[in-house]
Amino acid sequence: MHTPLTVVDPQDAVVSVGRVGAPLWTPWPIPDGWTFAGFAHTQSARRPTTVTSWTARDPFGDPTEILFVCEEPGDGVGARFAGVPLDYPTAEVGVGPPHARFDVGGHVVSLWAVDGEASLPLPARQDPSLVPSDRAVYAGEAAGRWLWVIVHPAEAGVIVISPLNLVDAHTLGAELTLLPLSELSPRLVLAAAGGL
Repeated sequence: MHTPLTVVDPQDAVVSVGRVGAPLWTPWPIPDGWTFAGFAHTQSARRPTTVTSWTARDPFGDPTEILFVCEEPGDGVGARFAGVPLDYPTAEVGVGPPHARFDVGGHVVSLWAVDGEASLPLPARQDPSLVPSDRAVYAGEAAGRWLWVIVHPAEAGVIVISPLNLVDAHTLGAELTLLPLSELSPRLVLAAAGGL
């Protein structure tokens, strides 16, 4: 069963941020060319989950979407956006050197690529990777919760190599009105409708 999500249009984000009980990871300062495409959250007061969507251009100039998911372990929302049939990042997360590092709320957070190959026994594997080929997925731990970074298309996954600072949108106050806005992410709408 999927956890129901409530989607918030980018135009309504400023008035809605205070109603959400988990961090809303926001790049700050906002990289050039990035625009905010809305967010989604669960209604659970006990175990809130958030997803923020950003559109940008990858290093090659192609359009991309970056999703930042903040969730309690086992909630499964990040895995749903990642396309992984699990409720948690795969076993290789936290093993070996990280593939990327972000500054999240003033702390360095390591992120590992999620591919899922090592997570299932051989008979259960159907493909070399559990993650669909249309996205790149990274995961790590930030502020006691899972941080998932999902990048569409997969080729744009190199965007995580660039240094990125994330802050909780709750801390921005009036600066939220400065967010460059884009259209609402169709992926957020699809996920809220149970389509992911």
